[in-house]
Amino acid sequence: MLNISKLSKTFSPNSQFERHVLNGLDLELKDGEFVTIIGSNGAGKSTLFNAICGSILPDSGAITLNGRDITLMPEHKRAKFIGRVFQDPMKGTAPSMTIEENLALAYSRSRKGILSTAITRKDREFFKASLAEYGMGLEDRLTTKLSLLSGGQRQVVTLLMCTIVTPELLLLDEHTAALDPAAAEKIMEITNSIVSKNHLSALMITHNIKSALSTGDRTIMLDAGKIIIDLSGEERAKMTVDQLLHLYSEKKKLELDEDSILFS
Repeated sequence: MLNISKLSKTFSPNSQFERHVLNGLDLELKDGEFVTIIGSNGAGKSTLFNAICGSILPDSGAITLNGRDITLMPEHKRAKFIGRVFQDPMKGTAPSMTIEENLALAYSRSRKGILSTAITRKDREFFKASLAEYGMGLEDRLTTKLSLLSGGQRQVVTLLMCTIVTPELLLLDEHTAALDPAAAEKIMEITNSIVSKNHLSALMITHNIKSALSTGDRTIMLDAGKIIIDLSGEERAKMTVDQLLHLYSEKKKLELDEDSILFS
């Protein structure tokens, strides 16, 4: 359902600061597949998400979602069918507005017309029932401003905002990295529940290799703007963190050896 072909992006081209961030990246995500993404800083993970969302445009390559070419589609149009949860619990929300007002803005995507925070009794009951599923007491705090919530509580609201109208694709951008371990574990539990319940197609960036190998259906590793490891099925199930790091070292060594041959 998501197909990325030969995606490339270079920042500051033709200058001393030139940096190739995506290098002909290919990725196919099946309907309902949950893929975790790992890689060192600068590997191209966030740039990949930015290209999918439309906050940056690639230099070359193509992105299609459910048969629709979105490569050059404006970001605000993609936001109607792509949900993204950021590392910062405040990003993508209106902190000075209440929980129910934020949810109403997100919910209005399912209706034709101008975005509105007008909340009906039916809407409020729906919001309460949806929040009650996650066991954090937020259903009783609908009129609380988002800025007064803890980081974990804000991420629950953000997750619900991104999925209250089922998206075609959900992007989780290190969405537990800023939380304490207990809150991060709770948010991952809720994330897995939401993805499974709604049969969502999802990509999740994480620096936690153990979590990457135990979450979802597949794990890919980016390096220098390319996918160098792609694990699924029994191979992934048996893979340990140490084995994965060893595999990464072997891949890097092979690349260096190939480069040596090219330049010798």
